[in-house]
Order: sequence, then C-alpha cells, then structure tokens
Amino acid sequence: MNNYNNPQNEDNSKFSFFQRNQSSVKIVAVIALAVLTLLIIIGACVGCYYAGRKAQYLDNINAELPIANEVYTLIKKYYYKDITKEQFEEWASIGLANTMDQFSGLSYSSTLPSMQFGFSFKSDSYNNHIISEVSEGSPAKLAGLQRGDILLSVDDKSVVGLNKDVMNTADFFGKGAVQTVKIKVRKSDGSEKEYNVKKSFFNSKEASYIDFGDGVGYIKLNSFTGTAAEDFVSCADAFKKNGNSKLILDLRDNGGGSTNILSVIASYLIHYGDKDESNGLEIIRLKSEKTQETISYTAEGNNWLGKGMNGNFKLAVLVNENSASASEALLGAIKYYCGNDVNRYKDELVVIGSPTYGKGIAQQTFELTTTKDYVLSMTVGYFYVPIVENGKQDWKTFHGVSMNTTEGYEIEKFSSFIDFKQESEGKSTYLNYYNNNIKSEKAVEMALNALK
Repeated sequence: MNNYNNPQNEDNSKFSFFQRNQSSVKIVAVIALAVLTLLIIIGACVGCYYAGRKAQYLDNINAELPIANEVYTLIKKYYYKDITKEQFEEWASIGLANTMDQFSGLSYSSTLPSMQFGFSFKSDSYNNHIISEVSEGSPAKLAGLQRGDILLSVDDKSVVGLNKDVMNTADFFGKGAVQTVKIKVRKSDGSEKEYNVKKSFFNSKEASYIDFGDGVGYIKLNSFTGTAAEDFVSCADAFKKNGNSKLILDLRDNGGGSTNILSVIASYLIHYGDKDESNGLEIIRLKSEKTQETISYTAEGNNWLGKGMNGNFKLAVLVNENSASASEALLGAIKYYCGNDVNRYKDELVVIGSPTYGKGIAQQTFELTTTKDYVLSMTVGYFYVPIVENGKQDWKTFHGVSMNTTEGYEIEKFSSFIDFKQESEGKSTYLNYYNNNIKSEKAVEMALNALK
C-alpha cells in the first residue's frame, strides 16, 4: 500500500508536506535570487540612466551658464562664509532679475512698512538731494521740512554726493525699530538746520490742489499709485466748485504707476474735437513682445473738466526729466486730443518744462509659485501713444525718446526746481533754491503767463 496516498496518515502527511515544502523553498529561492539579480540589474541601469541624465543636465548647465558655474565654484571654495545651495539660488535669481533692464527686478513680496516720513527728494547730476515734495500731515511736514530744502546728513552721516540709489533703500532712513531720525538740511537762505523726524502712520495723498485765483487751479499729481485716482477726483471737484477754467497740471517727478488709475484721470483731461465727451477715447496701446498681444486702455468716465466752456478751458502741463511711464502716456494722450489736429481749440494746451524721461515700456508683476518671499516685476513690452502724422492718426512708442514741451516753453534740466552754476572743481553752487512758494517757481510762472 502506498502511504503517500493516505491523507489520513498523520506522520506521512507531515513528512510529505515537508518534502514538498523543501522543494518549493528551493524553487522560490532560485526565483527570488533571479528576481533580486534582475532588480539589481534594473536598479543599476536606472541609476546609471538618471546619473547620466543628471550628469548631462549638469553638463548642460555648465555649458549654458559657464560664468555662473565658475562663480558658484569660486564662492564655494573661497568665500569666507559657508553658503547653502538655496542661498546661492536666491542670490543668482535676484541678480538675474535685477540685471535684465533698469526697470525689472525681484523684490520682497511684503510691502515696505507703513511707517514713513512723508517726503520725497530728487537728485541733480552732482548727487545733491533736494526735497521735492512734503506730504500734508506727514511727520516731515510736522517737523518743519520744506520743499527746496537740501539734504546734508542723516543721523550725522553725510549724504552730499552720495548715490541716490543708496539713499532710496528701505533701511537708509533708520533701520528696524528706529523711530526718530535726525535730518540736517540747508534752507533756501543758506542756513543749516537739523530736524528730528519721527516715523508714524499717516495717509499720504498722491494728488493735491491749490486755488491760485483768477480762474486758475493747480493740481500736483505725484504718482499713478495708491489713492491717486480718488485724490485726483477730489482735486478736480475742488477745481469745478471754485468755478475755474484754467488748470495747471504738475507731472514733474511723477514716475508713473497703474494703467487703471491712468484711465480714470485721463477722463478729466482729454476730449475729442469740439465734443465734451471723453469716455472710451484710447489713451495707450500695450503690446507684448513675446505674445504679440495688444491691449488697449481707454479713458473711463465722461468727466472732461472743460465741459460747457465753449473753448474757454485752458490747460498747462508741467513736466521734467523725471516724468516717466504713465505720466508720459497721459501727456501723449493730452497732446493728441487737446493739442493736435483732432482738436478745434488749438490754443487749449501748453506743455512746459524739460524733456521727459522717455520710458515707453510697461512692467507686469508676477507672484512666484516656488516661494512667497519674492515677486518679480518684469518688462513685458512697449506701449504706444496716439499721434497725428501726415494728417493721419498713428500709434508710436517713445521708449528712449523724450517727449518735448511746447516750442518756446522749454526749461533746462533741473532748473524747474533750482538754478545752479558749475564750478571748476566739478561742484555746483546754487544761485536760487526752489522756493516753498509754488507760484514763484519758474515753470509755474511760465504757466500762469501762458494761461492769461
């Protein structure tokens, strides 16, 4: 009798099972070894593939960015501090973004602190820094600083001849918890005076209004940012309420800003032909160089200040070498609609000052997906303003080309604020300080005479 066929035989069953299992183990072991060997081979192949890809990738980087690679190698080898790959990536990204052109750059996404001083300054070719605007209600105003004051030192650090880019950094006028800064200036009478200016929260206005009398109103527009639209509308309302018919629009040192704000403000200043309507008139066209997409921006609102004046509305626009971007776009629209062949009121407009900056390009801000610490502001294309050429309407970019003033109303660069003569040692001696009395400024005097 064959005991192998007796499933009820406990001993034989156990033995048989053991024998079968032992054979299975041998088979499984062989298979596992084969699989393991195969996996090792595959892993090695994959590893070699990706190692090759990585080496190829690095070779591509080295080939495409040889200078960056060499700089990175030298920094790792010789820089006195250890840096991480992440730090180098951050430095490289900032350097790349900030050297594309002078208007593009990578900056911290968090806005600068609201604690401010409330004054701005401009610099001449000798890096003399003149306070050009003091905001109402600001710490600077309350301390006693005035337009025309020349900055001499900040916290006993001389700023005479100091590059303006250094002074425009966020921490120059007091770092961190510093709440009060000592600012020394030279006044218009030649005397020197120190002011302790405190940081504080305040609402700065981007547009301000002065009634000059005799039907003349004056609006200073500092930028096309923040509350500029609302502030300008308030100024325009004051102009109309006073029954004025002549406007001096001051765009000096206005570096531009938002196209949306531009659209609102333009509706108060342009009109077509002998019509009082401004809504929908094209101001600028922005063309992306990469996508070739063209976006048109128009005046938003039917708000022209000359409504119902039958040609009696007069406009004088003040500009200088720091009037740029949206300021130039607005000026282009004003010159086209209010001063060219499309306008029957030929004497409606006069432009006074020095040639504008010539910034006919636009930037777009991108929020990075890889990090929330930075935003990228990048030049994306040119914008075009309407012109009349050979009796036909056309669109023209003015990037790199200044917009000129009305013939006979040119002012030398910087002289809209100050007059100076050059000495032999390369310094400037100021003959006339730009006066805190706006009506006495050369550009404003010329505007008042032109509007008579």
